[in-house]
Amino acid sequence: MYYKLIMETGHVGAGKSLERVRYFQGGDILSVFEKAHHTPRVKKKERRRGIPFIQQVSRLEYEKGLRRF
Repeated sequence: MYYKLIMETGHVGAGKSLERVRYFQGGDILSVFEKAHHTPRVKKKERRRGIPFIQQVSRLEYEKGLRRF
């Protein structure tokens, strides 16, 4: 299964962050969430709110997203 995530990253000052779109592959949404939460530069907010959005996508959209980086 393939997922599109929006992750809050960066050190731009107190309470500020940048949003990045990343694509992950995983067995289920919880395993992808755990993997993404331990990715470098992701904000480690309370209750793991550094990843505000996860959506399952098709393989085609996943491959297009990987080519953007």
